[in-house]
Amino acid sequence: MATIGLIAGGGRFPLLFAESAHRAGHRVVAIAHRNETDPALADAVDAITWVKLGQLGHLLEALKAGGAAESVMLGAITKRRFFADAMLDATGLKVLARVAIRSDDNLLRAIARFLEEEGVPIADPTPYLADRLARPGVMGRHAPTAEELEDARYGLELARGIGRLDLGQTVVVKDRIALAVEALEGTDACIRRGGELARSGGFVVVKAVKPNQDRRFDLPAVGPDTLDALREAKARVLAVEAGATLMMDLAAMVERADRAKIVLLGVE
Repeated sequence: MATIGLIAGGGRFPLLFAESAHRAGHRVVAIAHRNETDPALADAVDAITWVKLGQLGHLLEALKAGGAAESVMLGAITKRRFFADAMLDATGLKVLARVAIRSDDNLLRAIARFLEEEGVPIADPTPYLADRLARPGVMGRHAPTAEELEDARYGLELARGIGRLDLGQTVVVKDRIALAVEALEGTDACIRRGGELARSGGFVVVKAVKPNQDRRFDLPAVGPDTLDALREAKARVLAVEAGATLMMDLAAMVERADRAKIVLLGVE
């Protein structure tokens, strides 16, 4: 049994990880961010320490005290939090000073380098989430037509293409025509934009991992809310890259997909 450090942001992702890690027999020591992490995480882990954004020294002490051999970083931290109530300690200031251009990726990689130097490296969480990753094939009652399956395969190729350009992870396709590609606006907005162009509906939404994606920091995910966006836009298929996409609350997703007559599909 390994002890895993969980550096938790907001949303359900940290909770789902803790549940899966426990099922696999691991111990989970969490570092939670005040005003961001769901308080329910306290009941899902073996130990928890609350910090403010930027308290890297406190974070490191808690990981080491908990016996973590490695850590994962999961859940969102909203950018406004940095300006609202960040409290950088001496270690946080030292790490920040290493970063010339303070983009999300650069900051995350600087933190990862620091933790690796201190003996608690950031790991890819996917091995601990095997029970929550999309499986190949149909994951519900409704199956795609031959045309929809072709659109899904074409969409997977397109999604990987925009991923190589570091744009987004999602594309909207109908009859092998790209209707929308994801950029800064996010998955749901991309789906809505595709629906505005294909008002009769019946299109395919495809989500894939960026080919050069660092899975330590950015694992593609879909959930019940994604199905709601598809239903409202009159989409017909949600196809996600099998073995690489996190399915938030799969049972709820299948129930909503079946009720809305949407195909839920894992593609490779």
